[in-house]
Amino acid sequence: MKFSVIVAARNERAQLGAAMKRLRHISSQSSMELIIVDGASDDGTAEAAREWSETVIALDSPLRSAQWNAGAAKATGDLLFFLPADVHPPDAWQQALEHFWLSTPTESVAATAFSVEYGAGLPLKLLAAWSNARARGGAATTDHGLCTTPETFKAVGGFPAVERFEDAAFCRRLASRGRVALLPNRIRPASRRIHADGAASYAIRRVWGELTSPG
Repeated sequence: MKFSVIVAARNERAQLGAAMKRLRHISSQSSMELIIVDGASDDGTAEAAREWSETVIALDSPLRSAQWNAGAAKATGDLLFFLPADVHPPDAWQQALEHFWLSTPTESVAATAFSVEYGAGLPLKLLAAWSNARARGGAATTDHGLCTTPETFKAVGGFPAVERFEDAAFCRRLASRGRVALLPNRIRPASRRIHADGAASYAIRRVWGELTSPG
């Protein structure tokens, strides 16, 4: 099974190297293609990305949805795995995804997601539990590492062209094809935004943004 890992980055030069180095280290290169899509960065992100991938797409648009869709259009894998540039997937992410997609009846499954772990401390643990519960209900985010087939991606029309919370709008589209299956393996998003805003503020902003976002 071949995986197309589509990484969306914008002004992530400082974080990109460490994240991609780890991704390469924990992955089987023979079954993975890495596509990095830069969204109008002004810090040299696209140039830094070329050290880690032969497929780097530089867009004039900062829209995350455009980045995900551009990467998917270039992908040749059996599964599309969407990752923000600052998210660290589980060590055995390929084995976990391959086991699920090959051994589980997937007629009613539109996508998979990993369980997030934001870090130590009660607020972050509660936020992770809340986020994972929402993912089980179909409201997963790209922090969870959304994974789907090219056929499903095409059938739902990809990510809607919205300015924010495109992952929530994408999950609403996926619902027409089935559920999002949450896997127990832990994925670790960077929690710098959460530390800056506070866990409660982050959750409130996320819910309000999803409710008011078109798509």
